Formats: sequence, structure tokens, C-alpha cells
Amino acid sequence: MAKVVSRPEPGQAVFIGLDVSRSKWVFNVRWGGAEQRRMTTAAELRHLEALVAEYHGAALHLAYEACGFGYEIAWMLRARGVAVTVVPPSTVERAPGATVKTDRLDARALAGQLEQGRLKHVHVPTRDDHAWRQLSRTYDQALKDKKRAQARIRALLQGHGRLGPLPAAGWPAYERWLSEQELPAPVQRCLAELLALRAAALASTQRLKRALTDVARDARYAPVVTALATQSGVGSFTAVRLRLELGDITHFRTADAFANYLGLTPSEYSSGDRVQRGSIVKRGPGHIRGWFIQCAWASVRAATPDPGLRDCYQRLCLRAGKKRAIVAVARRLALRVRARWLAQIKEAA
Repeated sequence: MAKVVSRPEPGQAVFIGLDVSRSKWVFNVRWGGAEQRRMTTAAELRHLEALVAEYHGAALHLAYEACGFGYEIAWMLRARGVAVTVVPPSTVERAPGATVKTDRLDARALAGQLEQGRLKHVHVPTRDDHAWRQLSRTYDQALKDKKRAQARIRALLQGHGRLGPLPAAGWPAYERWLSEQELPAPVQRCLAELLALRAAALASTQRLKRALTDVARDARYAPVVTALATQSGVGSFTAVRLRLELGDITHFRTADAFANYLGLTPSEYSSGDRVQRGSIVKRGPGHIRGWFIQCAWASVRAATPDPGLRDCYQRLCLRAGKKRAIVAVARRLALRVRARWLAQIKEAA
């Protein structure tokens, strides 16, 4: 590491911008409104630990862009009392018309914007939540593998002149039709392979679903899961997945912030007296937004539906159609889930 030519005063705020990659990490250190140090190291935590130790006694603030291997950085720094900002890459301001991009320039921009308080941040889960929510994400992957295998089977049969029932009829109907088909030996062999892939993916989803059901009963998660499952349309399986994905609901300070995070806020283009709203913005985690839409359908179709949600759906359905109505219901349901979650936290306290 390069020799430090100056040091901050005890307790002085020090801002560090870190550009991370698989091979190297680039640092830019600022305090007192000026850049004080630049350095490049191998991509290893020990170098970051050594840098933090050098500025022991200062109020350290560090920012880096979210990446596929970055939580270890945040966990290590937080354990040492460093204020960490993990930045969504799409929100970092870039100079207009800039034609040069380097790791050093990126680290400098992060440090400067961090010092000015202009950086947005993502939520960093705890180690336990990060580990357990992998069950939920792998469940989604297995579910996609099953659907992909089904699509390949349909494409295989269609390529050989066998159309079969439409997807809307469901897989069981297609499977019954499939059992009645007489196919050439090579095609039958390929079909058997694809059916085996589907069966393996289905078995994975079932095992992972059982594992998530066990997590829902864990004492760390059971109170929140029970509270969320009291909402019509939300079962314990979805409740535990919401708990694992969202972590601490209190980092959404307002109901509007939560709806905006989910992408359930209408887009708007208004000027003067003219107010024009369009479709939802669809930003944020699409899979969680999809869960809320599924729960909204379950709520309005349940034997004992949520009266408020059902009335909202029926009222909007007449003038906006079913799709827009169910999105509006999903937004209301998401806010009710947030309210139940916060009530549970308050009660536990």
C-alpha cells in the first residue's frame, strides 16, 4: 500500500469510494472536502481491513456499487463500525457526455457523491436471511426449469405435427393427450429425456417448498409469517418468502415508498392543469410484484374474501378492466401486508 501523507483528525468524517471487480479493488479516499488518497489493491478483504485499520478513530463512510459478491464487504465493514452504502449501479450519476470510464474515475465519483449525500442505497440482509432466502430463489429457478421443460416438450411435439391441447388447458390435460401419442423411436427418446428433466425440476420444487414450510415454523420467522398470513389471499408459504426477501420492512419509511419499490405505482406525465397517469412503473423486484398480484387474485376469489379488496376489484373492473383492477388490488394488498407487519413489530417490542 502507498504511504499515507496526511491523516484525518480524530472523529473527522472520512469518505471512501470503492470500485470492485473480480481482479482488483480501486479506492478513493476523501476528507475535508478534498481527495486525499488513491490506491489499487488485489480483490481481497484483507486489504480493505488494513485500510480501515489505518483510519482507526475517524468516522468512516464507504460506498461501493452492488455486485454479485459484495455482501461480504458490507458485513465485514459493519462489524467494524463503518457506515456502508451499497449503491444500485443504475442510480450513480454520470457526467453528461463522458466518453472515458475507468475504475479510478468510478471510485472518485462514488467518494465525491457519498461526501455530498447524493447516493441511494440498497438494503443489505443479515447473513441468516441471505442464506435462508436462497431456498426461495432456488425454488423460483426450479419452477422456471419445469416450465421451460414443458415448453420444450410442446415445441418438440409441434415440430412433428402434434399440437395437443392449448397451454390454457393446463399441463395435466396435455399430459393425458401426450400419453396417447404414438411417436417415432428417436422422437420418443427425446420426449423421454425432456419428461425426465421436467420430473427432476418438479421434485426440486416440492423439496424446496417443504424446506421453506419448515423455515416458516422457525421461531425467528414464525411471528411475522403468522401476522402476514392473517391477510386474505396470503398464505404462510408466500408470507415466509416475503419475510426472507424483504428482510426488515421498517426500511420502507412510508407506504408510498413500499409501493414504489414494488413497481405498483402508476406512471404519470402531468403538466399544468393536465394530469395523465398511465400503467404501473414496473421497477424493482418483478418476482415479488408477481406474488402480490397472485395473492390479489386469491383474495378476490376466496370463499371468504377481503371485503375491501373485493369491492375495489368489482368497482374498478367495470371501467378499467380485470387486469388493471387486479393491479390496483395488489397495491392495496401490499400496503395491508406492510401494515400488519409493522403492527407485529410494534406488538413484539
